[in-house]
Amino acid sequence: MLLRSLLNNNHTKPTASSVSVVTKCLSRFNSSSTPKIACSTSSKTHPTEESSKVLRHLHFSKPGIPFNNGLEIQEQIVRAQLDMKKIESGIYKRLNELHKNNLDVNSYEKELLKNILDMKPNPVILTFEFESTYTAGKRVRKQITEAEIKAYENFRPQGSSLSESPTKFIQLDRGGQITYHGPGQMVAFMIFDLKSFNNFPARCFVNGIEEATINCFDQLGIKAERTKNTGVWSKTNAGKLASIGVHVRRNITSHGVCINVSPNLDYLNHFVMCGLPDAKATSIAELQPKGDKTPSVDEIAMLFTNKMAKVLGINKVERILIDSHTLE
Repeated sequence: MLLRSLLNNNHTKPTASSVSVVTKCLSRFNSSSTPKIACSTSSKTHPTEESSKVLRHLHFSKPGIPFNNGLEIQEQIVRAQLDMKKIESGIYKRLNELHKNNLDVNSYEKELLKNILDMKPNPVILTFEFESTYTAGKRVRKQITEAEIKAYENFRPQGSSLSESPTKFIQLDRGGQITYHGPGQMVAFMIFDLKSFNNFPARCFVNGIEEATINCFDQLGIKAERTKNTGVWSKTNAGKLASIGVHVRRNITSHGVCINVSPNLDYLNHFVMCGLPDAKATSIAELQPKGDKTPSVDEIAMLFTNKMAKVLGINKVERILIDSHTLE
């Protein structure tokens, strides 16, 4: 009866025969009183739960995936995280009520609750190479006109064929303004519970993405840096190498980073990207040392995921390669 009341979050009065308090759960329930931690570029984090000690990387191998398909996959994983968070919240609330009444759960119920909480989804990185798509963040929604949207959709770089698929324009719930996703870019959607990592608020999450991205470029012999503007920039020509835009719901993240591997830069430089009129995009292909082979989007997806795992303090990455034909 006690376990049922914990899971259903009802008001059934527990019996006094229970034995031990799940102190770990209670401490997590009361974690909102913990002082806020300032984030810096040197801040380090690590997993605080068993589920967050394994990073799952799902890489979609076929180029030209529709952007909306990627969004749908991301939303399903975000929903699973949010559903688990609702279950957790009910358990912690009920445990706190028991604690206030000097009542505990017995060892059997404690083990069952632990098993339920251990079912929490792992942090996930989804990596894609999308079809040509312009995406707009929340700040653009009330400002952009239909004529401006049509200009994005009708744009074709010089030399492109009229038979090519039209460019899409999609408005999103992420931060940031307008950016481009398309062939030659590696897009990583990251679905994490920030509360399952030590001292890792949203600002530190963005810093962590920047750090992992810079480390990717460093391994390729490309010097990159942070600036006052979000994203990662080349030290060589001041061009933008990677765009970052994230969304957080109840500490569950979505969206992430777009790294320019070898895209047609006309798509990025014909319009103002990310609200920065003086900024220009660059790419790995444009900056890599002479004689080096340009890495594939697949290779950058693997490299970035490994670098992000290191930033998160995760030692194990489980990788799944998905034949993207199944998304059509």
